[in-house]
Amino acid sequence: PYQLARPRTQLVTILAPAMISPYTLATCPAGQMPIQTLTPQPPQTMPDPTVPVQLRVHLAHAMVQRIAEETRADILHIKGPATSPELRPTTRASVDADVLVRPSHLHRLQAGLQTHGWHQVTKLRSGGLVEHSTNWYHPELGQMDVHLRFPGIQTHAEQAFDHLWRHHREHPIAGHPCDVPDLTAQRLILLLHAARALASYAPDVRLAWDEATDAERAEVLTLATHLKAEVALAAATGRLEEFRDRPEYEMWRLYLDGTVTTAGFRRIRAEVRAVPDGISWPHLRVAWYVTHALVFMPRRLAGLTGRRPDRQEVREAYRTFLRRGADLLSPRRSRRRR
Repeated sequence: PYQLARPRTQLVTILAPAMISPYTLATCPAGQMPIQTLTPQPPQTMPDPTVPVQLRVHLAHAMVQRIAEETRADILHIKGPATSPELRPTTRASVDADVLVRPSHLHRLQAGLQTHGWHQVTKLRSGGLVEHSTNWYHPELGQMDVHLRFPGIQTHAEQAFDHLWRHHREHPIAGHPCDVPDLTAQRLILLLHAARALASYAPDVRLAWDEATDAERAEVLTLATHLKAEVALAAATGRLEEFRDRPEYEMWRLYLDGTVTTAGFRRIRAEVRAVPDGISWPHLRVAWYVTHALVFMPRRLAGLTGRRPDRQEVREAYRTFLRRGADLLSPRRSRRRR
């Protein structure tokens, strides 16, 4: 990772002059500091606290758009400042940037991010069975999530991006035109995101669905059907029970019940059933997960307790882990427990 040289107000020299028009007081005109003045810094370097978070997020979006143009990678900016104003709650502001990348362009975008001082924090499989996103960090601009696919969309990731890209439009962020989904797709993405934590994202559901016209809702439903996202959309709009026969049902039931983070092997079983199109060999991925968890169990315990675990604690952790594994191997047994 890299940190921009002093003075601290001179941010992101990769940005074109047109980008900084809303932030003239906070940043210098682009080009006054050449990119060669970037100097290596430790990954732990924190963003300048005097720079507002919202400003960093806007500049992060603009910077990654310029990197995408430079590397010829197709990306769509989603959520936060990429959202149309009528769908954006006034009571909440984004703390990081989010972009969706064409899957076949992922590697070229990653190479561009690394060239311009971004540090990769997580890999695609860091968060679960299916590769959804990877997290990046810039010492001046903070966090950014690069999504390969969006949770809830079941169709093949490349085909889903093709459809969203076909109808995309430009939206200015930090004064620079950025590629964003059309309004219907923005509504759907906000609703799919809200379905994973409805209590926290009720304002998004209200703006994207409750206050939408019948015609707008019909367009969202049509898009969801095309992207095979009907189940996640139903979870966000109170109709999940209509889809009990769909393989994704259990996964979204866990989200609605608020137990997705504590369900253990039930979540793994639900993820296996709900794998989107284009994901091959899910059971081998489960085997990899179990092996990885067993090998690194002592390290995980040390991270949870802040000390080196003793043998008894490690043995008990292994027993608990394997006992919960029965939920995956024997669904009937897990139902008796519940």
